[in-house]
Amino acid sequence: MDTSPLHIQLLGGFSIRCGDTRLDIGIRSRKLCLLLACLIQNRDHPIPYKQLHSLLWGDQAESPRTSNALKASLHRARTCLDQLGPNAGQLLILNRRGCCQWNPEFPVTLDVEQFSRLCQEGASAGQEEQRLELWTQALGLYRGDYLPTLAGHPWAAPQAQALRQLRLQTTLDTLPLLAGRQRWQETADLAGAASASDPFHEQLCRWQMQALIQLDCRRDAARCYESFQERLLVHSGVLPSDQLRELYRETQHTHDPRALSPVTLLERLQEPPRPGALICEYDFFRIVCHSMVRMAGRSGEPLHVALLSVTGPEEAPLPRHSLKRVMDNLQGIILSHLRRGDTAARCSSSQFVLLLPQTSYENGQTVCTRITKAFIRQFPHSPAQIHISVQPLLPSR
Repeated sequence: MDTSPLHIQLLGGFSIRCGDTRLDIGIRSRKLCLLLACLIQNRDHPIPYKQLHSLLWGDQAESPRTSNALKASLHRARTCLDQLGPNAGQLLILNRRGCCQWNPEFPVTLDVEQFSRLCQEGASAGQEEQRLELWTQALGLYRGDYLPTLAGHPWAAPQAQALRQLRLQTTLDTLPLLAGRQRWQETADLAGAASASDPFHEQLCRWQMQALIQLDCRRDAARCYESFQERLLVHSGVLPSDQLRELYRETQHTHDPRALSPVTLLERLQEPPRPGALICEYDFFRIVCHSMVRMAGRSGEPLHVALLSVTGPEEAPLPRHSLKRVMDNLQGIILSHLRRGDTAARCSSSQFVLLLPQTSYENGQTVCTRITKAFIRQFPHSPAQIHISVQPLLPSR
């Protein structure tokens, strides 16, 4: 067998490389991956067979059958490693008086250990440039979560979570250093890659959007926000923060060196012909409300908002796939049963808010009841229940 160092990847996959030979362990069975990963990670000391039995079969009592199964698993592991070179399995996995050990005499570079070491060295470095270089090297090693083949396994899950947290913190420490040097493409790439593992982390979304705006990729920045908002609504039923929405509005600004003529302005402001109410984004809905409240304050006409909340039977939350279908269907009902002067928006993953100008409380209740009955009539087998709340929208003092 080649005596050059073994390069072992545990982040984003499981493979062992010796010289020009690469062995992909991640495509093997979970038990084989678990056995080899445990031996490699604990290569500095022997592991009792009893501990390996507990690792592979949990609380199942040790018996002649399971003892033979453990021997068979070790035989398969050695046979698998033989692909690295003649007799490699016997050379790498040693028997030690009731124990088993990965041969510590063979030099090993392990991406998990390199990643953790570089993160710690970067945190201890005195100079910003040195910190940035070390953290960039570390993050380059993080090609995915720890041992994805063993995702959720009790032995691997705590290590995977700790490494994800270390990667997140290192990323958040690195992004300001890149931005301070106006390395915007690297900032956008790093924040985007981290968002794949932490899709609900708003700070990562903000860094990616800011970098894309600096790169004059406003459309990409807008798509970044829209994808984040959709994920957040589906997962938590809430909207991103005001600061992130303000950054999104910045992506809508484009530079046009030509002045607009009154005719061009009118053409751009003219709404295309369409029936029913105005369905809009929640941020725009708030602006419409502010404007209508000011008008109602001058005219004295009543102004109400209605909240339509969707739940399952006995007010239990609906499953995500069912909720999305119900909300899409309910939007169609709202669009066709409100007046053209009314406005509606989704304000959470399970709620619509309606703006009802020139409408009394009783009329608002009637409108919502009409929408609810129309939904039940059109979708009689839907598990959804629609709850109504109508409130006056009063001018601020």
